[in-house]
Amino acid sequence: MMKRSSTLCILMPLLLAACDVTILGGGSNDGGATDPAEPSGDGGSPGHEGCGGSGSGGDPGGGDPGDTLTAVALTRAQMDVLWDEYWESQGDVQTGSTGGGDVELDPNDLFLRASDLGVSCGSPTTHLTCGGHWQLSIVLPSAYQQVGVYDLDDPELIRYSMMSETGEPYSPQPDDCPWGGGSIVPGTLEILAIDEAEVRFRVTLGSFWEVDPSGEYTAPRCP
Repeated sequence: MMKRSSTLCILMPLLLAACDVTILGGGSNDGGATDPAEPSGDGGSPGHEGCGGSGSGGDPGGGDPGDTLTAVALTRAQMDVLWDEYWESQGDVQTGSTGGGDVELDPNDLFLRASDLGVSCGSPTTHLTCGGHWQLSIVLPSAYQQVGVYDLDDPELIRYSMMSETGEPYSPQPDDCPWGGGSIVPGTLEILAIDEAEVRFRVTLGSFWEVDPSGEYTAPRCP
């Protein structure tokens, strides 16, 4: 049974009111939290591997305790390049694909992306086949790009973050199965360390989803 509407949370209503950052614990980065590195302008082509492309190896959950799982970190500017290249390859020219409407979006927003099928610096999304697979995308405004524990129910995180999952197949067809997608909540995000090279973070989710991507991740920043 579908857990959420199939409308992805990257298109969550933009009328949510801005609020102060909700920090449940933690504080400064001790090494100085940094703004995302300037994008190189070369996001690669969707479908080609970039940094950190291995994912968590097909585990339907977030892995065993103590495992460090692989993710990737991209700025909104980098994601926009990937989406523009993708739509162009499909013969459909669009712009500003990671947002919507006329709202001015911050190119320094940081996307933390993970999936049990692997993630890539060269693709804006991961195609999920049937069988209990999942993908996770948490989008951090600049004020959240520092060490601390954050509530995933915070409107500033809900606004563009999302999760999706597939269920067991109904038939041999690879895409014939239940699919759900939407906001990640309830849960928390803990930024363990962040610098110009990578982001280490821990996700702890409730029991709403069939799969559980809870765990600790290392996300190299995409070039």
